[in-house]
Amino acid sequence: MKHHRGFTLLEVLVAVTIVAIAMGALISGFGRYAEQAAYIRSRTLATWVAHNRMNELMLEPGWPATGSKEDEMEMAGLEWRYRILVSGTEDPQLRRIDLSVYAPGVTDIKTETPRVASLTAFLASTGRQ
Repeated sequence: MKHHRGFTLLEVLVAVTIVAIAMGALISGFGRYAEQAAYIRSRTLATWVAHNRMNELMLEPGWPATGSKEDEMEMAGLEWRYRILVSGTEDPQLRRIDLSVYAPGVTDIKTETPRVASLTAFLASTGRQ
């Protein structure tokens, strides 16, 4: 009697099931990695927008009036919406500037709209009109 060597159908099915589960876990992990990479890119660009706009405010010769202002800025081919809130402090020669940057595509900024980046700075009135 000849003795055949090889795998049974059950062994093959178990092996294929194990490979399918492993591949599913790998694909899921790569998907999360891609999402995180996109989030980090977006957050980095939004932070650059915040720093650029804050530096522009700091270099303006005039003393900023208190209040809120919304505008857009282009960075990396995207239109980023931002809000600047200038408020007074206990020191009349010092202003607080809060800058919030929102994701591209946000057209109407509401209080519940999540911001991608934010920055706060203080500006002294020395030599400003």
